[in-house]
Amino acid sequence: MNYDKPVVSGFPSAMSETRSNWWEQPNRVLLINLREGDEPKVDARELARFVLDFGATAFCINGGGIVAFYQTRIPGQRISNGLGARDLLAEVIPVAHENGLRVLARIDPSCAPRQLAADHPEWFARDRSGGLCEVSGHYVTCPNAGYYHERMVEVVREILMRYGADGIWNNQGKFAAWDTAACYCDTCERSFRAESGHAIPPAENWQDPLWRQYNEWRYLCIAAWVRRMNEAVHAVKRDGIFIAAVQLMESLETIRPGGWDIDYWLSDQDVPTFECQRRNTAPWWPGIQAKYLATLAPDKPRWMTVSYFYPWWRLYAAPEAENRPWIAQQFANGVNSWLHINGGYADLFDRRGLAPMREVFQRLKRWEPYFAGARSEAQVALVFSRHTQDNYGGDEPHARYLDFIRGWYCALQEAHIPFDVLSDKLLASERFARYRAVIVSNLACVSDETAASLEQYVAQGGGLVASFEAGWCNVDGVTRDGPAFARLFGGVYGARRDNLKSSYAKIERRDDPVLAGIGDTDLLPNDGALREFRPESGRHVPLTLIPPVIAHSGATISIPELSAIGATTDVPVAVRGEFGRGRVVYFANQMEALFYHYGFGDLGRVLANAVRYVRGGVAEVEIDAPDFLDVTLMGQDRRRLVHLVNLPVDKPLSTGWRHPGRNLVEVRGIEVRLRPRVGERVREVRLATTEQVLTHTLNDGWIAVTVPRLADHEIVIFEFE
Repeated sequence: MNYDKPVVSGFPSAMSETRSNWWEQPNRVLLINLREGDEPKVDARELARFVLDFGATAFCINGGGIVAFYQTRIPGQRISNGLGARDLLAEVIPVAHENGLRVLARIDPSCAPRQLAADHPEWFARDRSGGLCEVSGHYVTCPNAGYYHERMVEVVREILMRYGADGIWNNQGKFAAWDTAACYCDTCERSFRAESGHAIPPAENWQDPLWRQYNEWRYLCIAAWVRRMNEAVHAVKRDGIFIAAVQLMESLETIRPGGWDIDYWLSDQDVPTFECQRRNTAPWWPGIQAKYLATLAPDKPRWMTVSYFYPWWRLYAAPEAENRPWIAQQFANGVNSWLHINGGYADLFDRRGLAPMREVFQRLKRWEPYFAGARSEAQVALVFSRHTQDNYGGDEPHARYLDFIRGWYCALQEAHIPFDVLSDKLLASERFARYRAVIVSNLACVSDETAASLEQYVAQGGGLVASFEAGWCNVDGVTRDGPAFARLFGGVYGARRDNLKSSYAKIERRDDPVLAGIGDTDLLPNDGALREFRPESGRHVPLTLIPPVIAHSGATISIPELSAIGATTDVPVAVRGEFGRGRVVYFANQMEALFYHYGFGDLGRVLANAVRYVRGGVAEVEIDAPDFLDVTLMGQDRRRLVHLVNLPVDKPLSTGWRHPGRNLVEVRGIEVRLRPRVGERVREVRLATTEQVLTHTLNDGWIAVTVPRLADHEIVIFEFE
C-alpha cells in the first residue's frame, strides 16, 4: 500500500526563500495538544491567527501514534473518533505555511489499541507475569520492539511525505510509560541477556550491580530508538527535525525508569529539547535545565516547553506570576520557549492565562536581537552527574545527591553569582578550562579520567569546591578504597559520622574568607552526616564539628536546661587550601543539602564565599538586589547582557507540595555593576523593556548603573565600541 503519496504540496515561494535550517533561528513555539473530539472546533485559519498573535514562529499539533489526527493509511493505527471525514493535517499545514509558520507533528509511541495486540503481540510491554499493561483502554508498547522501531517509522514517513510537516515532536517515548512497571517482554529479555548474560532483575535493588547495569541498559535502549527515529526523519525530509521529550532531575519517577538521558541523544537531536511542565518542584527548574542545555549543546539551538497548565489539572492555568519567570529563565539562558496548551478547544477551560502569556511571547519576539547568538559568560560551573544520581543516590536520589545540587543552585542564585551547569560525562579539559571555579559538590561517581582532568585544571590555576563523599565511587557506583580527589584536598580520610541532628559547626577563624559577612556568632547549624578528614599541614580549617546536643541517643532535640555544649572536636567541617596554582575548598559535611533543606542563610553565604575564594580575583558582575532575583550574564558581539529575573515570593509552608508562585514583588533601585574587559569602552547602557538609556558611571574599574524598576524580566544591555 502506498503511504507516501503527497496530500499537500511543498512550501510556497515565500517560504522557500528562508534558510533551510529554520530551526537554527530564534523560535517561539506553541504546542497545541488536542483531545479526541476537539477536531470539529479546529479552523485552520483561526489557528494560524491564534499562533501569530503570540508572535510565535511555529506550532506543534497532534499527528499520530496512540491515535491519528489525520486520514492514515497505515493498518492498525486508529483514526480519532472526532475526525470524521476531515483530514486535519491536510487542512492545517498548508495554511500555516502560507502564513510563514512551521508545523511539527506530535507523535506518541507509548501505547496502541488493544486490537493490535492480536496481530502483533511481540510489540507490547509485559509485566513480570507476562501480562499486557493496560492504560485508558490501550496496551503499553515496548521501546525495544517493532511498534517503536518499525510502526513509528511508518507513521513518521507518512506524516512527513504526505503532509509536509516540518518535523516530529515525540511524547512519552520511554519504558514504563504512564506509570506502569518495567518491561519483561521476550524482546527485552533477549536483549538484556545478550548484553549482560543475565535475565532482567526481578525487582529494583540499587545495591545490586546487575540492577545498576540494567538501569544503564534502559538509557542506551531509548538512545538507540532516538537514533532510529532521527535517521528516519532525515531520510525522508532533509530539513525536517526530530525532537524527543526528556527532563532533568525533577520528575525522577518518570526519567529514570523511562530511560531518559539527553546526553546520549545529543548527536541525534537537531534541537536538544527539555520538557519543563511539572510544578511540584523548585521555581528555578527551568533555569537549571536551560543552563544544562546551553553547555551540553553550545553550538545547537535549544528549546524547552513550559506548560500553560498544571499537569494534573490540564485545563487549569498556572498562575501568571509563576509562568512569567518560568519562561524568563529559559530566555535568559539562551533557550527558545514552547508554550504547551492542552484542551484549549474544551467547552470548560481556564482562559485567564492566555492574554499574559501572549504578552510574554510578543516580548520575546521584540527581544529577539538580544537572544540570537548570545552565549553565557559565567565564570563558575556547577557539575551535574546522572551517574551519581542513580548509582550513588540509589533509592534515595534526592537526599543523597539531588538536594546537594539544589542547595548549590539556591546559594549561587541568591548570591547573584552567574553560573553554568555541566554534565559530568562531558568534563573534558576544554569544557571547563574557561571557568575560574568548578563546583563538583557531592560528585560521588567519577571516572579516573575526569578526576585527573580536574586535578590538572586546579594545578594550572582553577578553583574547585567539593563536599562529603565526592569521588568515593567509580561511574558504575563501585566504592573506591579512597576518594579520587584525595590529592587535591591534601589529607587523610577517616570514618563516616551519621545522625548528626542538633550538631553545630564551630567557627575557628572568624577572619577566614569562607566566613566573610557571617557576623557575631560562634557557631552554625549542622545535621546529617560527615566524612572525617585530617588535613595535611598548610591547609586552613575555618569550621569544626560540635557533636549533637540532644536529650538521649534516640532524641532529636535537647532539654533547654541541659542544652549546653559539652564538648567540641577538631574534626573539620570545612577545609580550604591551595593545589598547584589553584585553590580548593572541601566541605566534609552535607553543607549544600542542609542549606536546601533548612534554608539557613548563613549556610548559603558560606557556600557562596567558598566559590568566591576559589574563583579568586574580582567578579564579572555584581548586583545589589534582594536574594529572590535571578541573574545571568550573556554576551554578543560588542554587547553584554545582564538578565534580571524576578522569582515569585510566597509563604513558606510545609505541606509536601510546593505552593505555586503567586506574588511578583516589584523591585526598585537595583544596582548593577559590570567589569569591562581589557580594551573595552562602553558606548551606552540601556534597558530592553523600554530602550531607555541609563546614566552610567565608571568607578574603580566598574561600569555602574541603577535599574529603576523590575517587574518580572529585564535585560540591562551594555553596548561597547
